[in-house]
Amino acid sequence: MTLILQFMHKVGVEEGVRCVDVYGFENDLLEFIPRPCYAVLLCFPDIDKVNEIMKPVYAKMKESGSAVPNDVFFMKQKISNACGTFALIHSLANNRDKICLGDGSLKKWLDKALPLGIDERSDSLAQDAELAEAHESCARGGDTDSEAAVNHHFICYLNCSDTLLELDSRAPLPRKIGPTSDATFLSDVGTACKSLMDQLGNVSFSALAIVRSSH
Repeated sequence: MTLILQFMHKVGVEEGVRCVDVYGFENDLLEFIPRPCYAVLLCFPDIDKVNEIMKPVYAKMKESGSAVPNDVFFMKQKISNACGTFALIHSLANNRDKICLGDGSLKKWLDKALPLGIDERSDSLAQDAELAEAHESCARGGDTDSEAAVNHHFICYLNCSDTLLELDSRAPLPRKIGPTSDATFLSDVGTACKSLMDQLGNVSFSALAIVRSSH
């Protein structure tokens, strides 16, 4: 968590925005999460099993004509050991109207990436020396994919126009989970996460919330 926070501020994100641990999605535990909460990053194990579970889901979405919403920033991961960085960038880029990104390396890159296609954005990120250095230092610290946790994967959850979205950089497009609101966002994320946990039969999950907090 500390290293992700350092990464956020190193790339220009305002000091008042922080990441905090989510110790559980029960209501009494969610009360400790500062508000507003802009996004949740979920880290889970058994990526191969998750891919097996989700492959038919995304196939059905593509068959039905689902596409990336125009107001959602999304990119596909083509950089190894970077899913934590992709999840964090998805979280911040899609809240750029609420979170000040300053004039640092993230904002400069995002301005270039917004007009690009979802595959081109990953190429652009790989070529950005400042963000690459920030990612590498974060990955070395172990808050994203380290060699010791290579089978774990990060995704993020967002409230986009009162719709709960799941953004997975290994997926072809964002997945609509259902309706949500600022008031119910965390509990709605919890319901989605618990469903995934039940399907995996594995409780080795961790989560971080991107919030506004003075502490």
